[in-house]
Amino acid sequence: MIHNHEVTSSILVLATKNTCKTPAYGGCFFWRGGWRFHLYPPKFPIFTGMNFDIHVFGEGFHRFVQQEMDWFTVPLGLLFHVLAFLVLILVFIYGNKVRKLFTVYFTINWLFLFGYWGVYAIVYWARIGPVYLATFVMTPILLGFIAAEWIRECVRPRIDIDLRNIPAWRYWVLVIVVWGLWYPTYLYGEGFVFQARDLLFSNFGLMPCPTTMAVLGLFTLKYPAGNRRLFVLLTMFSLIVGIPTVATGWIPDIPLIMIGVYGGIMLVFLRRQKRKSQI
Repeated sequence: MIHNHEVTSSILVLATKNTCKTPAYGGCFFWRGGWRFHLYPPKFPIFTGMNFDIHVFGEGFHRFVQQEMDWFTVPLGLLFHVLAFLVLILVFIYGNKVRKLFTVYFTINWLFLFGYWGVYAIVYWARIGPVYLATFVMTPILLGFIAAEWIRECVRPRIDIDLRNIPAWRYWVLVIVVWGLWYPTYLYGEGFVFQARDLLFSNFGLMPCPTTMAVLGLFTLKYPAGNRRLFVLLTMFSLIVGIPTVATGWIPDIPLIMIGVYGGIMLVFLRRQKRKSQI
């Protein structure tokens, strides 16, 4: 048990009747019976010590995610899902003819991600403690660079999303793309809750990790064609953020590491191939 100063705030949690179980973020919800909403006051600890505790970081991360879900899943999360599905369907049908639409949409999405996971995250982790802010600080930095590159892409288009004539073996990444779009509910320290509703109400679009899985997975279909700088930034994010996140026990981001490793291999291997062809 962690003994530190605590501050209490109220969040809205989804609950059902009977068989009470307490999840990691502090709310009490129930597995059977009819659905209902509860206004429940969980406790958010403020850790003032300088010693890093991976369990504290994991718990803080889970609460940070849960807070975003409470604030934005309806209607913003639903909107991100519907619009992303429509945009991706158009990409597979029309390719580069809808490149501007694709770029503008994901620019807006990454600006939101930078706002919550960048700007607000600095305030959130600073309250928990300097050592935890230092651990998380690469996320806001990378998201800032990625958002800036999306804006630059709107002005100087370089993305290539013409998906015709792609080698069949490259399509394996669609498994990770689908995982990012679905991103099943995960209760920290307890496990997955697989449900069809996550196809519309998961954290895709709200969290940078599943959003990166989908977009970077799509970019790997065409690399080395496209915006190399954006490809590098998304690959760096996948590895620099994905590895420590999974290390804290956030299992849903294992595919993020996979797509990051795959992107890194493509960056190294295809660059070597290009050099050999120029000799």
